[in-house]
Amino acid sequence: ADGSTSAVEQTQLALEIIRAQNPELNAFVHVPSEESLLEIAESLDRERESTRVRGSLHGVPISVKDVVHVKGMPTTSSSKVMEGYMPDDDATAVRLLRDAGAVIMGKTHTHEFALGVTTAQSRNPWDTGRDPGGSSGGSAVSLATQMSLLSVGTDTRASIRVPAALCGIVGYKPTFGIVSTDGIITLSWSMDHTGLQARTTEDVAMMVNATQGVDSRDPSSLDRSAEDYTDFVNRDVSGLRVGVAVNGLIGADAEVQRVFEESIEALRSLGVEIVETEIPSDEDFRLATSLGLIVSRVEAAAFHQSFDNAGPLYTTPVFEQLDEASKVVAVDYVNAQRFRAEFQERMAAHLNDFDALMMPTTLVTAPKVEESDQYLIILSRNCIPWSFIGFPVISVPAGLTSERLPVGAQFVGAPFDDGIVLALSSALESVTDMPAP
Repeated sequence: ADGSTSAVEQTQLALEIIRAQNPELNAFVHVPSEESLLEIAESLDRERESTRVRGSLHGVPISVKDVVHVKGMPTTSSSKVMEGYMPDDDATAVRLLRDAGAVIMGKTHTHEFALGVTTAQSRNPWDTGRDPGGSSGGSAVSLATQMSLLSVGTDTRASIRVPAALCGIVGYKPTFGIVSTDGIITLSWSMDHTGLQARTTEDVAMMVNATQGVDSRDPSSLDRSAEDYTDFVNRDVSGLRVGVAVNGLIGADAEVQRVFEESIEALRSLGVEIVETEIPSDEDFRLATSLGLIVSRVEAAAFHQSFDNAGPLYTTPVFEQLDEASKVVAVDYVNAQRFRAEFQERMAAHLNDFDALMMPTTLVTAPKVEESDQYLIILSRNCIPWSFIGFPVISVPAGLTSERLPVGAQFVGAPFDDGIVLALSSALESVTDMPAP
């Protein structure tokens, strides 16, 4: 807006970083031709010169997770099952961001069909021997390295927040229904969220401004008055009451706990009232995680019946997940849904006593690539409960361990208290020194 850079310059810079770092980090599965991207950027610069400015995202390079449709780009879900598939239209969130002037740099790698919390084909920019987390791992890598400045992903169980924590960026899952999930390859229709990732809280606030709203193509989307979520950024948070979920620290690595406790003290220094709470209980975390996996996998297995005779094309871990889920009896699925409703009601009541809850996003830092398959539960334990019940939640960098690996802090709010979690995230960000990888 102040003329110090342009859409063309930002797109060229992103392309330079992609050329230099993508061969090793493997963030992108598909990047359009440089000529086509620069043509879009030039057009956006001409619009700005003629005083047609679409908004704060005008000319900003973004990436899109490869389970989210972008017209003119393949959607593979990082799977051989979908090789060659080309969508006819943008996902609603992508269309809205394109309308807002974003330059779509390409599609980023995911765990196959987003059915995991790792992205083993990609590499963590903080340590290339480690996993970036998943399933929106390629998106997180693209942001940490500035191959893009914003990214659209999905969060069904933990997929936005785990890679955000492990790559040192911001990952935000809005209240269920605020952002349309139209145009996303279904993992679990009752748990899928469109998630937003960026390098700062303000950036994800600008993204939700652009993507919020009811959508006739998504019956779960909500018809609510639009909010300006950037109003919640850089706010005075003194007097807010945050419950530190002590059971969210069970099993935490010592360095993760140290960095997380420093983030608590940083919030105290800003005037936030910190109160320890035993709710959710350890049993709540355990049940929400295991039953959330049942619901999401059963719904995934139902969706994947549409891929006839595709069994040999899946990777072994994903095939085994879907095969196991197809054998779950209906009574177990129904009982999982009963717990879900009870847990949702109980957490909403508990949040009447707090402005937000706080816990580490993940209990460990990025695992080594060869060991990442062992970390499904420990990486997702603190994340699944909140996507299971649809509450707004954000992961923000809390700092680095002594090994210089990122740690994320997670804020959870009651439904539609998205502004509060954004305010707390922004506040912690303002007092946290987070260097680039």
